[in-house]
Amino acid sequence: MEGTAKRDLKLVQDGQKEGAPKSEAATRDELQRWPLFGLSVGSFLQVIAMEQQTCIMEVYHDADHWGQFCFVEGSLYDASCGALQGEEAAMEMIAWENVRLNIKQILNTSKVERKIEKNLMLLLMESTRRRDELKNGGPDGDMEDAEELDDIDDIEDLDVIADDVERAKLEACLNILAKDMGDALNTASISSIREGRIMASHKAPPQTAEAFLRLTHYLKNAFAANTSVHLGDHYIMDMKGGLTLVVLIFGEYQWCVVFDNTKCTLGLFRNVIMPKVVKTFNEMNL
Repeated sequence: MEGTAKRDLKLVQDGQKEGAPKSEAATRDELQRWPLFGLSVGSFLQVIAMEQQTCIMEVYHDADHWGQFCFVEGSLYDASCGALQGEEAAMEMIAWENVRLNIKQILNTSKVERKIEKNLMLLLMESTRRRDELKNGGPDGDMEDAEELDDIDDIEDLDVIADDVERAKLEACLNILAKDMGDALNTASISSIREGRIMASHKAPPQTAEAFLRLTHYLKNAFAANTSVHLGDHYIMDMKGGLTLVVLIFGEYQWCVVFDNTKCTLGLFRNVIMPKVVKTFNEMNL
């Protein structure tokens, strides 16, 4: 089966068949085998994830570089590329540009084994980091990077760069939450408790996110001053209009999530969505 697939893939390369020129009809048939082209692998992966498709995405870069991704309801379950499997195979293919693709539907997912636990956004970010390291000559960068850093006179410039990266990671967290919750999510925000500022938000007006931040400060101070009980890593409030507020506290950060409890039960949020949020946040290494 693998040998047959590889022979088919070789036919696509430069429109040239081994040992003989190709006819126009043969060329058309082979191009139909890989009907999608023109974008990066990462772009196609995000489309499949957003549309929550269950499918096999076959990727052809050249005769020696090809593989496939397996998605179940928009979540990346597995990948293979030559001798590579799982996350390493995915990381190898995500960096490819100008590929040809084919999408195959999966009719039965009962035997599909999940070998990739890390979410797609994290894989895309990690791939970008690795590509930048290779471009700059390794994890420590090269002399050009050092010269560029020497040109930064103000330490505040470095703070701005770090802050932008941090915000991008937090926004990625909220995008994952929004995808998982769909229209059940009303608003969400991530704030820095220590600095008292909003780091990222999803449909949350600034005044709402700031009010939740003040609420956390009030509860922390109230419990610390008057009781032996202290605020834990989350609290839950029932809101009017069928809404529930859950505030999650991760060290210096707090997540505020307001959702429609008629579309997502509190049990589902606490037992399924909340653990995934915690795992995603921890994987961001903030």
